[in-house]
Amino acid sequence: MRKKLIVLFIMFLLLPSLLLSKIWFDKTSDTIVDVGREFNEQLVTQLNNQINDYFQELERSTLPLIVHPLIKEFMLLQPDQAYEQFLLTRDIQNDLLQQIVFARPEVYSLTIYSANGLQISNHVSLPLYDDYESYLKNTSLGNYNIMGIRWPNDTPILTITRKFSDTTLYQTNGLMVFHIRLNEMWDKVNKLQTGMKGKLRIIDSNDRIIYDSGQYDTLGSIIPEWFTAGMDSLELEKGTFLREEEGVANIVTYNISESTRWTIISEFPIHEFNNGLIVLRDQSIWILLIITFVACIIIGGYVFYITNSLSILERLMRKAQDGDWLISAPGRREKEINSLFLGFNNMIRELRRLFVEVHAGQLREKDLLLRQKESRLQALQFQINPHFLYNTLEVINSHALLEGVMPVSRMATALADMFRYCMKDTMQVVNLTEELHHTQTYLEIQKERFPELMCEFQLDWIEASTISICSLSIQPLIENCFIHAYENHLLPPSYIGITGETQNEKYIIRITDHGRGMSSDVLLRFNAVFADQYNELHENMNEGLNGHIGLINVHARLRLTFGHPYGLHIVKSDHLGTMMEVVIPLRQDRKDESA
Repeated sequence: MRKKLIVLFIMFLLLPSLLLSKIWFDKTSDTIVDVGREFNEQLVTQLNNQINDYFQELERSTLPLIVHPLIKEFMLLQPDQAYEQFLLTRDIQNDLLQQIVFARPEVYSLTIYSANGLQISNHVSLPLYDDYESYLKNTSLGNYNIMGIRWPNDTPILTITRKFSDTTLYQTNGLMVFHIRLNEMWDKVNKLQTGMKGKLRIIDSNDRIIYDSGQYDTLGSIIPEWFTAGMDSLELEKGTFLREEEGVANIVTYNISESTRWTIISEFPIHEFNNGLIVLRDQSIWILLIITFVACIIIGGYVFYITNSLSILERLMRKAQDGDWLISAPGRREKEINSLFLGFNNMIRELRRLFVEVHAGQLREKDLLLRQKESRLQALQFQINPHFLYNTLEVINSHALLEGVMPVSRMATALADMFRYCMKDTMQVVNLTEELHHTQTYLEIQKERFPELMCEFQLDWIEASTISICSLSIQPLIENCFIHAYENHLLPPSYIGITGETQNEKYIIRITDHGRGMSSDVLLRFNAVFADQYNELHENMNEGLNGHIGLINVHARLRLTFGHPYGLHIVKSDHLGTMMEVVIPLRQDRKDESA
């Protein structure tokens, strides 16, 4: 009861309070996240605008070079005009290039190429891959193009190209190549970053990282796959999505410039925005937990008296579960609690009585088991070891051969073969030919006893070799003929016939004798049992019908192995003899395989 009251208090007071706190925290967090998202969008937009303004201003600063007479004259020079090239190169470097380089410290080098293969640069040594054709090949249709970044002398530079066009022929007759130090641009970007622990990346049009919050090891590498997947999910030029990394949720905002096709990426962890809110939430939870604890103590004081009695009863029940039947519950003044304790005491007394009875029954059962084991031991003592029996028959056979008593030798050998065959599992499926050979062995022994006995086998032995049957299925039926058809009627065995034929996808073995048959009532009872589809045999099946336990046993094994409608059937039985049919499958389709 005490726990129930505490649970009710938690469910109707504590949990609603915690739920309201959680809703308040989530709503506030969402608001802060929205504010952070707007802040990031403004940040990347501002940075993108500044970068666009920088390149536009750089493009405007090249206009005087495009229209300058010295530049136009340089574009018309031929490679064989060495002296004129020397003079123009000196004038352009002193009057034009040096002014631009000194005015813009971020310019690493400035090179002018003509369509005739001439070039002018403020830099002494140019990279081997700098040539007019390579730049013209990688330049798009626009006049002003931002190329990729390079690392000459471990200095990251950005390459920008601008075409010189012939106004009369409208063809490109030259190219201006700027190499801009990215360090200068990074300083401008760093001034825009806030004090939060976020990341700011700049991706060029080739999806290469050219700025990564001061980290140099990622420069020039391909943009991370997580960003590509997030941007593809939005399918917009700018947007915001959430990303989790090592359990930390980050706000990712990106903006693609229309002019440079650069992508500005801002990534800030959400917890940077709501750290103060988390502290306030934790404080609120602790205050609520303290209030709950005090309330539980007060409520517990009111219900302690009632719950204490229930706790005593619970401890007594645990002792009873551990097997202590000598306990008893004390009396109480309250009617309900006292009635509960009295009921517990009555239950304990009844359990003690039942325990004594069950214990006595277990002792009797153990005594019966011991007697049963003694009976089995006595039965085992009377069993003959099969190997001892085989060896004894071999000795008899040897002596018979030495003495020239061939009938004894044949009977000893046949008897040994029979014992070996009988040691098989009666549920084992064997070849019909093997079963018939065992039956022949049995009949050979019987013919030694009854010389007048005539045995006849009429079947296709080759076909029989393809058919399966349960072991020891035919020999017990033959033995049944000797006992019930001849010996019980004091008649000498005169005829045993075995025939086999195929009929309606079944193989039928018929066993015929010339003894006295059974009555029509017994025949009908046997055939009723044999025809039972569900194998609900007679309640005294273990004792057989009229002593014919072998027939029931053989039928039950055939039915369990091959299923319905296979088994035995008595065709006729009268004073002229009995004909028994054994119905087995033409092919080996055992019951468990067909199921």
